[in-house]
Amino acid sequence: MNRIARHAAVAAAVIGLCGCAQQAKIVRPSTTQLQALKPLPVVQVISQDKLAAEDTFTYANVSFIPNPSIPIVVGAAGGALGMAIVNAEIRAEARRFAEQHVQPLRSVLEGFDAKGVLSESLRQGLGQQPASFGSYTLADATWAKQTGSGQRAVLETGYAMTPDFSALQVIATVSIFVPGSKDNKPLYRNMLVYQSPRFSVPAKTAADSKHMVVQENSRYAALHIDDEIEKANAAFNKHDPEAGRMRQKVVSEQREHRLRLKQAGEATWDPDTRAQRLCETWSAGHGEALKAAMRASGIEIAHMLQLDLAGQVPADLADQPRIVFQDDSREIKYLEDGHMISLAVSDDDASEKRSSPRVTMPLPHVGR
Repeated sequence: MNRIARHAAVAAAVIGLCGCAQQAKIVRPSTTQLQALKPLPVVQVISQDKLAAEDTFTYANVSFIPNPSIPIVVGAAGGALGMAIVNAEIRAEARRFAEQHVQPLRSVLEGFDAKGVLSESLRQGLGQQPASFGSYTLADATWAKQTGSGQRAVLETGYAMTPDFSALQVIATVSIFVPGSKDNKPLYRNMLVYQSPRFSVPAKTAADSKHMVVQENSRYAALHIDDEIEKANAAFNKHDPEAGRMRQKVVSEQREHRLRLKQAGEATWDPDTRAQRLCETWSAGHGEALKAAMRASGIEIAHMLQLDLAGQVPADLADQPRIVFQDDSREIKYLEDGHMISLAVSDDDASEKRSSPRVTMPLPHVGR
């Protein structure tokens, strides 16, 4: 295989890795079809056994500086590989952020029956609308989707902190199945999201910055970096193979120290400190705010489902954002993609992610 052909194969493989899964398409039946199903039996599936956190990952907008000596196909391969590397680093950092800050909340909820609370909340919400919904069952996913289970609405429910940790979201993907449907495809599908009221962090003050600097200097002093430098230099003089690792550790700690001091001096909270403070608020009273949000979620999800099934709209209006319910404390609205969300009045959707900044990378010369 010649050089260009080899690079073409690499390009195809790498570009394939860069694809992302598409979200399940919304399915909307006619109003007549829905009316024929009432009252609709409901099956809830909650496979999750611990609190999750939505990460902040979005694919980076990567651009590459072309090299005239590189053939187009080779450039495509290099560009795709570079994009994959950049996005892998962004994804790893997003996951690190999410896991680091959700762990204390999981500890606070230890021993709390989240699945039982979510199930009971939905059951109560459905019970308030007997004309629309019939029996309620909590089941596993395999049973819920069996073709012989009769007509039913299957709610696959998950719960997670939003990417910035300002709110809890309970997310229900609802599918309605009827007997005789081809390949057991749903007659209806939509995603309904309950979002708790959002918490915020007070604006950062000069006193906060000063306190952060003192804390960071204390943390760094406890590492005794000067001693580590002496050890690394001594190991280098002795040709110790560990010398490189020791120096790398010192450089990493010095870089982290400079970053933390820079963040301490900034006028706004850095994402980690902001998330930490929000999690401290969520943890207060043994996580009572989290537990209260879970108890409230099912009634709102049942309300959204009732509104969506009753208020079928023409296809050309289905994806237009609009508010369909509002009272003194909450509002329910459709998002641009047709999904529904229940929010505290004056709040916005905290799951929305900002695009990653543009990353520019040069393409190096490629030899034989």
